[in-house]
Amino acid sequence: MSSEIDTTVPWYKKLTGDDYRRVATGTAGGAVLAVMTGPEGSIAEPLYALRASLLTAHVIGYLIFGIAIGCLLTYRAKIRDGVWKRRRATPRIPMAEKMAATSGPARSIALGGSGVVAVVAALLIADFSGPYVSHKASLHVIAHQFLYTRTYGYLVLALAIWFTGANQVFHVTNVRLRSLPKWSILVGALVGSLLFGLTADPFLRPRFSWHAIEPSYRDSMFHHWPTYLWVVLALLLALSYLRKRNSAAPMSATPRRRALVVTPSMRVLTYLGAGFIAYEAPKYLSSYWQISLYQQIGIFCLLAVGLNVVVGFAGLLDLGYVAFYALGAYTTAYFSGALPLQPPFHLNPFVVIPAAVVVAMLAGVLLGLPTLRLRGDYLAIVTLGFGEIVYVLANDWTAVTGGSPGTLSLPTFSVNLLGLHYSWNPADPLSYYYLMLGVIVPVIVLFDFLNNSKVGRSWAAIREDEVAAQSLGINALKYKVMAFAIGASTAGVAGVFTAAKVGVLFPATFVLQLSITILVLVIFGGMGSILGVLVGAVFLQWLPSYLTFHSYLGYQESDLLLYIGALLVIMMIFRPQGLVPSKRRRREFIDAELGLGSADALGAITQEQPS
Repeated sequence: MSSEIDTTVPWYKKLTGDDYRRVATGTAGGAVLAVMTGPEGSIAEPLYALRASLLTAHVIGYLIFGIAIGCLLTYRAKIRDGVWKRRRATPRIPMAEKMAATSGPARSIALGGSGVVAVVAALLIADFSGPYVSHKASLHVIAHQFLYTRTYGYLVLALAIWFTGANQVFHVTNVRLRSLPKWSILVGALVGSLLFGLTADPFLRPRFSWHAIEPSYRDSMFHHWPTYLWVVLALLLALSYLRKRNSAAPMSATPRRRALVVTPSMRVLTYLGAGFIAYEAPKYLSSYWQISLYQQIGIFCLLAVGLNVVVGFAGLLDLGYVAFYALGAYTTAYFSGALPLQPPFHLNPFVVIPAAVVVAMLAGVLLGLPTLRLRGDYLAIVTLGFGEIVYVLANDWTAVTGGSPGTLSLPTFSVNLLGLHYSWNPADPLSYYYLMLGVIVPVIVLFDFLNNSKVGRSWAAIREDEVAAQSLGINALKYKVMAFAIGASTAGVAGVFTAAKVGVLFPATFVLQLSITILVLVIFGGMGSILGVLVGAVFLQWLPSYLTFHSYLGYQESDLLLYIGALLVIMMIFRPQGLVPSKRRRREFIDAELGLGSADALGAITQEQPS
C-alpha cells in the first residue's frame, strides 16, 4: 500500500476488475434473493418469479440492497488499500462507542430506540421474505405481518440479537458468552435452531397458529425435515465454537486483515449442505428435469470426472474416451443376452459393473502401453483412432454387436437377495438418480484421495514436466497407464448405467462428438478440479435442456454447438483456467504470468532463460 494517494486521477478511473466484480456479485446476490423469496416462483422455472415481478418493490428492493453491499465492499477495499482517501478529517467514532458513553435518559433512549429498530427490521424482513403477500411496500401489509407464523420467529431472533448487542455495549448484565457453561450454549443453539425453523419452514401454514409448535399436530414444524436440518447445523456450529473457545490464543493487539479461512467444520458443513441439496432438490422438479438429472447430467458428471483423471490430473489428451464408455455399455448388453452373440450365462446389471470395469480398464491398459510413449498431438491422434475403431466395430460387426439397428431390449437394475426383491422402474427417474448418486459420491471421494496421494503428485509432476519427473525417478509410463486405466474404468461404469436405463444401444450414440463434448465439460469447468468438472458438466448439460423450452433470440437446437463454441472462446480469453480451477492449476497460471513457465496442462513447462 502506497503512503501517498494520487489525487490527480479521478476516483472512478481507479476502479479495477475486482471492484466491478464485487458490485456485480452483490447485484447478482440481490437478484437471487429476490427470486428465492418472491411472491411467485417455481423450482422448475427459476426465472419465472423474476419475470413475473420485475418492477415490484420486492425485486427492486433486493437489487438496491445487493448494489449497496457491492459498493460498500468496494469502498472499504479501496480505503484499506490506500487507493481512495477518506473525506472525514477527524477519525470516525463507532456508533457502539458513542452509545456506550451515554448515561441517564440518553442511555434509555438509545436502548429503546435500538430495540424499536430491531422490531421494525424483523417486520420488514418478514414482509420481504414472505411468499404469501403482495404490495410489500404497503404500510398496511407491513402492519399485518403479525398474522403470520414466520413473523414471530423473526421477532424473537431480532430481539435476541438486540439483547446480545446491548449487553456488549451497555453491559446490561455481567454475563459474557465466554463465561457461559457449555450446556447453556448447546441449549441456546438448540432453541435458536427451533426458532429459525419456525421462521424459515416453507411448509407451515401462512396464518399464525399455535399448532405450528405442537409436536403432536401433523402440520407442526416437527413434522417437516427443515427443522431437524437447522437443529443439526446449529449444534455443529455450537460445538465448533466451544472447541475454538477452549483452544483460543490470547488476542493480539495488532489488528489483522480479514480473510476467509476454510476450517474443517466449514468444510464438513459444506459437504453436508451439498449432499442435502443433491438428495432433496430433485423431489421438487418436474418429471422432465428428473430424467435429465440422470441421463444428461448424472451420466456426464461421471464421464467428466473420469476424463479429468486423464486430462486434468495426468495432462494426457484423450480424444477417444467414448470408446471406453461404449465398451462398458456393450459389455452390459452381452451379459444381458441382448446381443446376437450369446454369453454362457446371464448376469444382473449390478453384477456386470465389475466386469465392465475390468473390460474398460484392460482396454485402457492395452491402449496405453504402446501409445503413451507419444506426447501431445501424436497421442491425441492415436486415441482418436482408437475411438473410431470401436465405433466402426460396433456399427459393422453385426454378428456380435447387432450393428446399426441396435441391440435387443436390456433388463434394468434389480435386487433379488435374501428375500428382498426390488426392480428399478424406468418410469421412475428418481430411483435411477439416487442409484447414480450412490456411485458418483464414492468415486469423487476416491479420486480426491488419489489426487492428494503420491499417485496424484506423480501425475502432477508428469503433467508439468515429464522429463524432470523421470529424472527424479518417477516411472512416467507406469503412472500414465494407471491414469488411462482409472479413467477408462469410470467410463465403463457410466456405460453400464446408460445401458440399464435406456434399454437399447445404438452405435450412433458413441461417436467422436461425444468425446469432444466430455472434453469440453472438463476444460470449461477446470482441468484438474473435481468440483470444477462437476460444475461444468451440470451447467453445460443443463443449458441445452433449458434453452429447448425457453427460446431466446430465435434459438434452435441446431445452433447449440455454435453457442457452446462461442462460450468456450470467451472462456479461453477471460478465464482460461476454467470456472472452478484447482489450486495447482491456479498456481500454474500465476507462475505463467510471472514468466516462470507455461500454464498448458497438456505440455511441459519451459523455463525462461534470464537475459
